[in-house]
Order: sequence, then structure tokens, then C-alpha cells
Amino acid sequence: MRFVHLARRDASALARLAMQTGGLCRRDVAADQGVAFRPYRRGWRRPPQARADKPPAVQVMLSLSDDAAPLAHVFQGVLPALLNGDCVITAVQPHAVPMVAHLRALARTAGLPGDAWQQLEGQERRLSWVLAEHTDASVTACCTPRSAPGSTTRPGLFVVRKDARLRPAVQDAVQTTFRTAGRHCRATPVLAVHAHHYDRFLELFAAEVRELGERARRSPETVLSRLTSEHQVHAVQAYLHRTVGEHAHVVVGGAVSPFGRHTHGPVVLRQRHLDLIDVAVPPGPVAVVAPFTAWSEVLWAARGTGRHVTVHTASPLSQLAPQFAALGVDDLRLVRPAFTLRR
Repeated sequence: MRFVHLARRDASALARLAMQTGGLCRRDVAADQGVAFRPYRRGWRRPPQARADKPPAVQVMLSLSDDAAPLAHVFQGVLPALLNGDCVITAVQPHAVPMVAHLRALARTAGLPGDAWQQLEGQERRLSWVLAEHTDASVTACCTPRSAPGSTTRPGLFVVRKDARLRPAVQDAVQTTFRTAGRHCRATPVLAVHAHHYDRFLELFAAEVRELGERARRSPETVLSRLTSEHQVHAVQAYLHRTVGEHAHVVVGGAVSPFGRHTHGPVVLRQRHLDLIDVAVPPGPVAVVAPFTAWSEVLWAARGTGRHVTVHTASPLSQLAPQFAALGVDDLRLVRPAFTLRR
């Protein structure tokens, strides 16, 4: 609890670090801090008998720093492992070193032994493999960050069924698609929209994204997250060039902004068929929208997308959840006209 108190005291400094080194915008920082501190709102005490028969440091855990949710990763991934008596080695990308170093210093000030949580610079593939071979388990907040080299995390899927309400679906799509510039696994850059809604959805969605781009140009730190490296900028531009050259049509075109480091305007691509979507969408503010007519097309597309799926529909969760059970989807969010259901 001393660690939590110190982190709350330094919340402003941690927010500045998240924006400067991780590229997060103010809204993403606020969301990250809200999720990170939520379990510790009312205070918390560990029963002394819970550790009575357990020797200290029974495991060595590996964690990868998460650019999109740095505080949530530490307080919901690393901290529970430390409280369990385990040691943690955190592999940190170079630009994220100041953020993790600040949190580790606070933990040591709160009383954590110096060897219990170690920080190692680098997340390149060979280093991660070696660390994984010499540790007992891995700790991540959700998924391996898609910005980490060698990450196999796939983009999420956003579905608008025929029985969905259109305007709430458009507003939700803008938020979930461009959250943290697509770096986090929960972003859903692949959008499947029923042909009944497709033209109108694309029109409304494009208008919302253009407005988002205008607000980002006026206040990039507040509205839109930045990419964390020049490599990500090149990856986004190469993807756009390849897909447009093959079969995609640009509805809203963004570019690297001069107002902030690696700030890229949002992009909306229109595809003729859902099967044509290249699911290797790079981390970035990119949305690929395609129509579908049969539900089987969506289930087939879900085989190549990530574990996070959002569906706007009036159908019950009990009807749709079993259809995703065998596809590796373990975070299914159904948004119905009046409320949201999660599995």
C-alpha cells in the first residue's frame, strides 16, 4: 500500500512520462491510471497466515513492459507476483526505461528488496526467448504488446450485425479502433459491418474519424496517441502502400503530423470483401472496414484476428458466445441496445 500511495502521489509525473516516452494521450493516461489503481481504492491488507508456509521467491517471472497500459501492467501484473513472493525481470524497450525505472524506484522506496524486481533494457526477439527459457512463467497485463518485436498478438475484431443500432456502433467503433493508436491488443482495427448498414456506417464513421483528426491536429497530446518509434511509422506507411496498391480504397487518409513526435493521423480503408483484409495490421491508427452478408464470414475472419472481439447486436450472449468458443476468443463484448455484456 505504500507503493500505491507513492505512485498516486507521483501521478502527474508518471502521466508526463507516459505521454513523453510511451506516446499516450491524456485520455489514455487517465484510463490507464483508473484501471491500475481500481483494486486498491479502499485500502488492502494481506492476511499474515497466507504466507506462513510459503518460502520466498519460489519463481522467477518474466514481464514485458506495456506501452499502452504501463501502470496497469505493473499494478495488476508485476505487483501481485511480487506480493506472492516471486521475483520479476521486466524486459523494457529503450524508450520506456524512464517510466519503469521511476516505478521501480518507488517500489524500493516503499520497502521492496532491490533484487526482487529487476529491469533489463531490450525486447528484441532473441533476448525475449532467452529470458523465457530461464524463467518459470510470464506476466503481462493482457497480451504481449503488438509493438514489441516478434509479437504474435493479432488485432481485435469489431462486428456490427444487422440488428445493431447504427449510431452507438459508430461512436464505439471510433473509440475501440483508435485506442492508444492501435498499440494495445484490445484495439479493434478490423471492422466487419453487415451489408445492410455498410454504406451508412462508413459514411458516419468517416465523418467521426475526420473530426477526430481535426481535434488531434489542434491538440495531439489530448486526443490521439503517438507512435513510439520511427520503425512503427514506416510499418504503418508500408502497410497502407501495400494494401492500397492491391485492393483497398482510402476513405480517410492520414499522415505524419508535424505537431508531435510520430503523431500519425487516423486512416480508414474500405475493402470490398471481408476475406481480403490482411489481418497483419501494424500498430497504428488504422481501421479496415469490410461488409459481410452471412454470419459464417465473420466467424471465418475471427480465426485470423485476436482474442478481443466486440459485437454490436440485439442477440443474446448465450446464442453468440458458443460460436466463438473454439476460435481463441476469450474476451467477447456484446453491446446491445440497452447494455453491454462480457464473457
